[in-house]
Amino acid sequence: MRRVCLFLFILGLYLVYGCEKAAFPAVPKRPQILVSVNVKGESVAFFDAKTGATLAEWKVKKPIQGAALLRDQRTLLLYGNELDRVYLYDIHTGKEAQEWRTGKGIVRALVSNKGDAVFLADEQQNMIRIFKENGQEAGKIAVGDKPLTLLQNDAGTLLYVIDFRNMKAYIVQVGKRRVIHTFSVPKFAVSGLLREKEGELWIGGHGSGSTVETNIHIYSARTGAFVKTVKAPVMPVDFAETKGGIYVLSHGSSTLWKWNDSGELESSVIAGANPFAMIAENGRLYIASYDSDEIYVVDERTMKVVDRWKTGKGPFQLLMAKGG
Repeated sequence: MRRVCLFLFILGLYLVYGCEKAAFPAVPKRPQILVSVNVKGESVAFFDAKTGATLAEWKVKKPIQGAALLRDQRTLLLYGNELDRVYLYDIHTGKEAQEWRTGKGIVRALVSNKGDAVFLADEQQNMIRIFKENGQEAGKIAVGDKPLTLLQNDAGTLLYVIDFRNMKAYIVQVGKRRVIHTFSVPKFAVSGLLREKEGELWIGGHGSGSTVETNIHIYSARTGAFVKTVKAPVMPVDFAETKGGIYVLSHGSSTLWKWNDSGELESSVIAGANPFAMIAENGRLYIASYDSDEIYVVDERTMKVVDRWKTGKGPFQLLMAKGG
């Protein structure tokens, strides 16, 4: 009888504590918080975007690949293609807010500019899946073989999907859940920049086989028609545009490139070791240096490295939370 009671007691502890949702250190409020998703270390680091002070680090201990910030600027969605769900946390409390049981295969997340949906790229279903902020799935759109890059127009009515494997890109009319244009892109194309006023879509990539990508390919944002190429060796993988210019990060050469509004190359600088991601804010460019486990801070006007912040292992994606 005593053994039975002991078993029931231990079982009760398991049910109380084993089912308790994970919680992480609360992130103090700041006007701007830089978020670094570190894939080798399975962690997320938070920095004061102006001072570089480390605010918190979350040891997620799950194979996360990326994140997205919901429109409240405090709910952080974490995903990974080996995870069977996405996790949502309140960064200012560190507590888990929701879990969406998506199944495995989520490789990208993008919050709609309309603020009413989250687009999830699913490489197993070959779909863009649309979720409401309460976790309810609201629709699916069939696209390609591995939809990896997601871009959208300012109104959030058009979604640009670039497939990593099958050399195709898709322009999706979100409201009607349908593809309105399909066009060819290079194999292993990745990331891009939508220049809506200029009607341009800039697309980067890794290259195919032994041939590395050295160019940015520019297309019509309306029809997908090819326009021209621009040199950006080697492997242009991320983009940013500010009033100061157009910036492209090439991770094969660890180079940051800058063009003016007229499309003329102005300058370049070595920034990081095998950098994968970049975000522009405060007249600065924040660059995730994957091999050195750092964030490089570059002055966008002078194109000089002004600071380096140590982060977790393998920084792969950067986000900016504002108004916290």
